[in-house]
Amino acid sequence: MKTFRRAFVPIFMLLAGCAATSDPLAQRVTIEGRTYLLSPLTAGTWIATSSPAANPVATTPSARIALLAAIEQRSGCKVTDADYSRGGMQLDAQVDCASRLKN
Repeated sequence: MKTFRRAFVPIFMLLAGCAATSDPLAQRVTIEGRTYLLSPLTAGTWIATSSPAANPVATTPSARIALLAAIEQRSGCKVTDADYSRGGMQLDAQVDCASRLKN
């Protein structure tokens, strides 16, 4: 039984890591030397997570501004509100696509 548990934990962690990056809509962006995955959660919410997922999202004002600008660029929508969730592991951004950004 111990052998099964030892084998199961690394396999589970590997699969969990793959699930975080297998979103076909996720887009990678590098900000201040850190890599993030940006992806739509719902029609009105985009999320930014660190890659690897075990790292928290940077909370510096410059990183937050850059992440929100990247979400606006990728989504083509205006960010109207944003906050951190999952204990700082994710940045949630509410977007307004009716007010599409002018490119």
